[in-house]
Amino acid sequence: MPVRPYIDFDVDDLPETFEQDLDGTTYLISLTYNDEGDFFVFTLMEDDETPIVSEKLILNQPLFQELPPDERLPTTPLVPMDESGQAKRVSIDNFMDTVFLCEDVLPNDGTDIGELPIDGDWTGGLDG
Repeated sequence: MPVRPYIDFDVDDLPETFEQDLDGTTYLISLTYNDEGDFFVFTLMEDDETPIVSEKLILNQPLFQELPPDERLPTTPLVPMDESGQAKRVSIDNFMDTVFLCEDVLPNDGTDIGELPIDGDWTGGLDG
């Protein structure tokens, strides 16, 4: 399990859509899987099902980084990452095993988490 908080998906029951609170806002999140290309697509929607953005999950690449500023997007970085450093890409074989869609924040409780293989952005305490 990752040190950072992560969004919990059931890869055995895709496509999946559920509510998720991020930065004090409730979003609908959808995850689909493309078995021909072995990749996942993350879709963020407003709570009325209006799509905001869809993106392919790419290891260590924050979601929404290529988009212009949009007040509808969460400010907490969401990054598909493998804190163990084993994965080379996001795949059906490693997603929710060693690769997780993490909120790229670390606990602010003095916990010694050791050295992580991925440089995370320190943003202070967790909201939830």
